[in-house]
Amino acid sequence: MKKNEVFEDLRNRIVSGEFAPGDWLVERELSEMYGISRTPIREVLGKLSNLCIVEMQSSKGYQVKRLNLAEIIEIFNAREAIEGISARFACYSKNPNFKNTINELRVKLEALDLQHDGKMGVTVGNQVHNFIISEANNRYFSEFADKLSALMSLTRNITMNFSRIEEKSRADHLAILNALEARDGERCELLMREHLRATCKAIAENYYSHLVGGLMA
Repeated sequence: MKKNEVFEDLRNRIVSGEFAPGDWLVERELSEMYGISRTPIREVLGKLSNLCIVEMQSSKGYQVKRLNLAEIIEIFNAREAIEGISARFACYSKNPNFKNTINELRVKLEALDLQHDGKMGVTVGNQVHNFIISEANNRYFSEFADKLSALMSLTRNITMNFSRIEEKSRADHLAILNALEARDGERCELLMREHLRATCKAIAENYYSHLVGGLMA
């Protein structure tokens, strides 16, 4: 494989949760797995480190990043700023397939079996968020969202293990789609912001309850 192909494949494995937070990425093992020398593997790991989804642990090597509560709150604050205004702007979309795509997403959401497949809930929810970013039609929103996408995936991988979080997310996404279809920019932005705050709070309460008092105040 070429170096850029290794980068994309390894990034996708981290984003999908195949390599979980805390997993070690060993140069020798990756070199054998991809059939390339350790020098390009080291370069790939450096690029992933720049995306903040892996961390260099002094002389021990690279490890898939574990997010602490403060970092998760910062990520969701950034998401709220970008995706909130994107939801408002998306209501002005001139895409001729706008309503058809909304209906397709609605059907997917309603068909989810979140008790048995939380991962699919994350996948469809991600499609809703990506659609809104795309329909906002602002290259700077898209660029900022792209920079956050890998880190956002680490938070999404947390929620897939809790069906009640994904059930709430589904209800939120359906409400957001309804506001989007009605082209109610003010309500769409409000719903998106409330959805992201609720998701952040749910993650904090399930994973970091002993820290919530100080940081979620």
